[in-house]
Amino acid sequence: MAKEGINKNTEVGTMRSGMGLGEWFRYVNYERLFFTIQRVSGIYLVLYLFGRVFSDAFLGWEVTESFDATPLGKLLGALFFIFIVFHGLNGLRIALVEFGVIKGWPIRDPIKPLPALRTSKLHKLYIAFMILVGLAAVVYMPYLTFFGQHFYVGP
Repeated sequence: MAKEGINKNTEVGTMRSGMGLGEWFRYVNYERLFFTIQRVSGIYLVLYLFGRVFSDAFLGWEVTESFDATPLGKLLGALFFIFIVFHGLNGLRIALVEFGVIKGWPIRDPIKPLPALRTSKLHKLYIAFMILVGLAAVVYMPYLTFFGQHFYVGP
């Protein structure tokens, strides 16, 4: 039984906002999934690049190159290229939506507070393109990183 004078639906304990990272996964759809991967890939790209710069500056180029020759270094390099492909394609998709090149209509459920889903054919086509290029990157970049040739351009 609710307390007198307090509406049960407006109590602070029943509100759903301000969940932090849990809010990213509240309702899963492709836009929220892309948003989450965009954030994670952005964080990874920044950490990878700063790690490279600092390891080159403080440890030396030879140590960085020897780490890149290890399987872990190759895996981190392949992941870097995969995330660059996804981050760039998704950033372009977001820019095209924002500038109105890819137009869509928001679909809102009257009962559940679902985010808007853009449903234009061009948007679906671009998402299919993103998925195909992303899958190609997931297959090709590790292959290229692990089995590709190492080129050195000397003085």
